[in-house]
Amino acid sequence: MKRRLIQAVVLISFWSLMLLACKKSDPAPLGAQTNAVFLAGQTGKSKSWKLREYTYQIGTQAAQTLTLQGCFSDNLYTFTNNATQDYAATEGASKCYTGDPDGIENGSWAFSLDGLTLSIEVSNTQSANGLFTAEPSYYVGDTTTIKYFSQLSIYPYNIGTPYPAFVKKIDDNNLVLEMNYKVGSTAYKYTLTFTPA
Repeated sequence: MKRRLIQAVVLISFWSLMLLACKKSDPAPLGAQTNAVFLAGQTGKSKSWKLREYTYQIGTQAAQTLTLQGCFSDNLYTFTNNATQDYAATEGASKCYTGDPDGIENGSWAFSLDGLTLSIEVSNTQSANGLFTAEPSYYVGDTTTIKYFSQLSIYPYNIGTPYPAFVKKIDDNNLVLEMNYKVGSTAYKYTLTFTPA
């Protein structure tokens, strides 16, 4: 009887250890969940970014880096990690035009499940300085005085949505997005580099 009891205890112990060893570990978080924390902070928090570098490429031309005006480079792009995933762009300390409102644009954001694509949907635009507003602007100027396409002045606003932004780099201190747009047969590529505000 003792022998059977010992065998039963050994057998139960063996199977218990086997079950514990085979227990599945928690699944790894989705790329979207990980990148949401980098972009907007922990759930219920917000994080603001400033645009530090803006490069653009038109067709097959070499990529160009745009010098950002101070009134544009101090703008804040705030992402909130809440149920509606709010996005808002606001003017920084300086404004390009004295009549500019403090709010530039707002809407919502979402990552693809793998976290490699960021969509920013602007639902309200208050200023022409919106970075993700519906229609891309690739020049500002008097077209009657422009003889060559290369003379167009490229400005870093109104790149457009819902064109997806491909996440080239994201961590606590860097956000690099690439956006592509096509007008006719001409392709435009924008690379936006942000750092925390």
